[in-house]
Amino acid sequence: MYIRVVSITAQSKLQFDMTVTYFENVWSPKVISLGAISAEFVQSNENSGMYIIHYPDKQTAISVFDKIKPEVDEVRTQNRIQITEGKRLFRVDS
Repeated sequence: MYIRVVSITAQSKLQFDMTVTYFENVWSPKVISLGAISAEFVQSNENSGMYIIHYPDKQTAISVFDKIKPEVDEVRTQNRIQITEGKRLFRVDS
């Protein structure tokens, strides 16, 4: 399992809400169709949050990123983003 976390800070609450809507309705279905297992968004502040994407492996994550690079660049023009990723070591669920 390979995880990519995209930390996003928008200039305003309105811009953040628009970004979340875009990720939910456009970006998430696209990354799922390209090979991601799941995607979720966690809000950490009024205008910031983390978009978390789960992939079966690193190769799939790289392939998906290459295919959505133009969209990533577009999101960067309107929001401050930082991408962190890596192999999941463990997960505990109840």
